[in-house]
Amino acid sequence: MRVRILRGATQVGGSCVEVEQSGTRIVIDVGLPLERPGAYRDLLPDVPGLWATADGSLHAVLLSHTHPDHCGLADLVAPDVPVYCGAAAERIWNSASFYVPRMTPFAASGHFRHAVPLTLGHLRVTPWLVDHSGYDAYSLLIEGGGRRLLYSGDIRATGRKPRTLEAVATACRGVDALLLEGTRIRNDAIENTEGDVETDVARALRATCGMGLAFYSAMNIDRLVSLYRAARRADRTFVMDLYTAAVAHATGNPRVPQADWDGVRVYLPNNQKRRVIASGDFTAVNAVRPSRVFIDELAERPEAFVMTTRTSMLPELRTALGGAIAIWSMWDGYLDRDPRLTSTLRSYGVPVLHAHTSGHASRSTLQRFAAQIAPRRVIPIHTDSPSVFASAIDNVEPHGDGDWTCV
Repeated sequence: MRVRILRGATQVGGSCVEVEQSGTRIVIDVGLPLERPGAYRDLLPDVPGLWATADGSLHAVLLSHTHPDHCGLADLVAPDVPVYCGAAAERIWNSASFYVPRMTPFAASGHFRHAVPLTLGHLRVTPWLVDHSGYDAYSLLIEGGGRRLLYSGDIRATGRKPRTLEAVATACRGVDALLLEGTRIRNDAIENTEGDVETDVARALRATCGMGLAFYSAMNIDRLVSLYRAARRADRTFVMDLYTAAVAHATGNPRVPQADWDGVRVYLPNNQKRRVIASGDFTAVNAVRPSRVFIDELAERPEAFVMTTRTSMLPELRTALGGAIAIWSMWDGYLDRDPRLTSTLRSYGVPVLHAHTSGHASRSTLQRFAAQIAPRRVIPIHTDSPSVFASAIDNVEPHGDGDWTCV
């Protein structure tokens, strides 16, 4: 078995890996780089059979999860190349694409099932559900020719499925090679958990006389759960926008907060309203009609609500912002890059609470995971600091983009 990182050996995002065994070739992830090149063609790794001019030589594309830096080019994969991913992950991406123009829908040919092997030519792939901020995310164990390769995908142990890493490590102990993500290999600070986020937000809401403005990614289902639970602990109603309601419904999980739950309402922001009207499809709006809340009610009782908030919504919410608190529940770097938001919040007199935990494992978690697996070698991926691996983890063997290595 051979493997090469096509993109990701020295950068976070844009992940793409090729594996070959006895003529069977598969690609794992087709991600958009976080830093986009000037020419669009430069986004596409040079892989025979992958793109529109497919020659039939590529067996399949596997998507570990549906974040743009792992699946953002999936719609460009040649139509006759089968694409596999989690069923819920596909539904979430395609539902979100209506609200996020840069996301293009794609159609999967088949879906992963946790711990159920998938045979692809001379390769056998077993997906293992993992803890990540992207819902329905997987590590992938690839076996062929008597060798075993584990692609970690994006992992953490601070979400609502932390024990999944132990299950992966047990099942994959002693693999010949571990492609290990290292987004936060340099970071060994004490990590918050989703439980900590929930507790911190609930405490802040109890001490706030106005509305809670929750800034978070609708595709981060763990965070949706944490914020909903925090709202209920503070005796408040949690308000989704239509985008979040669509994504929650797409999970197909009855334990994820839904628009028709007690303690949940749905607000339709102006920009989403315009998008619905332009499409002429009112199905999603009609589905949440009994749960809708309008600005008059929000302004009359702001202390009763926690509102899913986007920057563009603040002007239409201005009559309900007295005594409000902003809950920033994403990476701080996004806020640093949005001076318009910070100045707008300041102009309304709205303080900011930072309540977040990363979707990626810290150095100590990566060390523990690698030690439990005890692979013959570790190949860094999804990292801008591959050199740090060698001082943190045993048996590290860095490889550059495009370099084939035998497993």
